[in-house]
Amino acid sequence: MKIRSFRAACACAALALLLPSCGGGGSSNPTPVGTPTPAPTPLATPTPAAVLPPGMVCSPTPPPLYGIAVKVQFDNGGARKVLDARPRVVNMNGFCAAAGFGDSSRFCFTRTEGDPQAVACDYLAVGKASDTGRWGPTWYYNGKLCSANGGEDGCQNHPDNQFLVVTRGDGLYEACAADDIPLSTVPGTLGSQCGSCKMVNGNCQ
Repeated sequence: MKIRSFRAACACAALALLLPSCGGGGSSNPTPVGTPTPAPTPLATPTPAAVLPPGMVCSPTPPPLYGIAVKVQFDNGGARKVLDARPRVVNMNGFCAAAGFGDSSRFCFTRTEGDPQAVACDYLAVGKASDTGRWGPTWYYNGKLCSANGGEDGCQNHPDNQFLVVTRGDGLYEACAADDIPLSTVPGTLGSQCGSCKMVNGNCQ
């Protein structure tokens, strides 16, 4: 009987030691668990504007595009010709006067001929060609990208200047700005993404 009572007392003592560790005490208050503060959602980073090549500057930058003028740049009298594309922008906030043209113009080129910022401003006005990735318009012949080989009618991208294209034969040649370039929405000067030259009997129309 003494042995049994001793074992029972030991068991009760052990049970008393275990209960608090299990939270079994009715009078004890559990420590509240704090709710973690959610991390703030980062704001969306805006898409950066077009970045010009190092060393190039255009200020003020061109307004929305009005259109692209296409003309024959070089003609040796044969079937091959070189076309040139030059963007025109709508006159907003006195841009044309700042670019070297009359302020009364409804639209103008991005800069006058020979202006040191002309190339950079033309870059910003049209973006990059979709096929070559170079600054300048994307060129098309009869609705298809320029891909003619030597001796074939059509066009070839100029090796050094995306604003120029080498052509051969009659047909419709087009120079188009990049899809992300804003177009003019000003009444009377609604913008066009492309400019064209319809070659007929060797003449650009």
